[in-house]
Amino acid sequence: MEGLLLFILGLFILAAVFRLPFFVYILYVFFGLYLLSRVWVDRSAKALACRRDYLPRAFHGERIPVKLEVRNKGWLPLPYVRLHESLPVRLISPNFQRAVVSFLPKEKVTLDYELEGRRRGYYPLGPLTIHTGDLFGIRSVELQIPSDDHLTVYPRIIPLPELGLPAQTPMGTLATQQRIYEDPSRIIGVRDYQIGDSLRRMHWKASAAAGKLQVKRLEPAISIEAQIFLNLDAAAYTQGRVHDATELGIITAASIAHALVSKRQTVGLCTNGSDPLAEDHRYITLPPRKGTGHLVNILEALARVGTSEGHSFGDLLQQASMHLSWGGTAVVITAHADEELFSQLLMMKRNGFHIVLIVTDAREPFAAVRERARAVGIVAYEVWQERDLDVWRAR
Repeated sequence: MEGLLLFILGLFILAAVFRLPFFVYILYVFFGLYLLSRVWVDRSAKALACRRDYLPRAFHGERIPVKLEVRNKGWLPLPYVRLHESLPVRLISPNFQRAVVSFLPKEKVTLDYELEGRRRGYYPLGPLTIHTGDLFGIRSVELQIPSDDHLTVYPRIIPLPELGLPAQTPMGTLATQQRIYEDPSRIIGVRDYQIGDSLRRMHWKASAAAGKLQVKRLEPAISIEAQIFLNLDAAAYTQGRVHDATELGIITAASIAHALVSKRQTVGLCTNGSDPLAEDHRYITLPPRKGTGHLVNILEALARVGTSEGHSFGDLLQQASMHLSWGGTAVVITAHADEELFSQLLMMKRNGFHIVLIVTDAREPFAAVRERARAVGIVAYEVWQERDLDVWRAR
């Protein structure tokens, strides 16, 4: 374009000096082309808009089809447009999509591609870079269309059908051998009346049919109210195992939450990891709830969260345990168990909570940790790799 301006300037000098009509005519033509190309390309480029059609959430390993729709909202055609879609390298390789297209007025073009949820995370899609110009090469424009589109990939979930957590909350849905916890809504039969039976347990219809007093037989059941405490302070892990151990902790937390929700139990999540969507909140705290919707909230938090620096796990235990009812279960997932952590777990135990300790980066022989935990009534597990979760799988 600078060469064209110099050419026009030269024509202007020649036309002014020699006063030749031909040079004046050529000057008008090139100057008109220059102005037309500049206005045409600038206006047309600003009239381009894009929209992505995709599911914003995906499970680990799932393939996600994306439709990128680019529309020319203006009345001017574009002879060529080079599109460059920027994508996360963890979802696709190479991490871009390219295409060269042309647009008629009000025309739209669709670019199809697939992403693969190979790793959990919260990924931005875009921006879309557009390069366009006129056929004469006089004017070219490159611009980016910003995007708020993101894709959330949930962490891997390992089925744990044999997961059993201690609890003392009666009137639940999980069968138990403790006859003291009987659920009045779960009638499994009747029996003959015995002296001392409450009138509230009388089955009057069965008594009338049998001609003698009958009493309801209730199924013993408990309810588990669990809070998962996940330590993601990078300083707590050994340097060479920070990534593997924290990812393993996230997988364990997601799997336990999924197992409890599938059994209609109550579960919550507390972690000191960093959340890209959090502004002033130091910790992620989701109080115990039931239902699939709450599980989705937990999985989304675990998908986004990353390691943090200097966020005390001890402070997290102290603050978040207030959301847990007496008799509930605290599932503590951390790197290792030191003196400070054992002191806090013992205090929670004395306050009426059940404790399940899961370590993913033990700094001492785990047998010693397990014996020490057993001595104070704490159940301890070591999860060094994914197959260690087999302890809760179907046998």
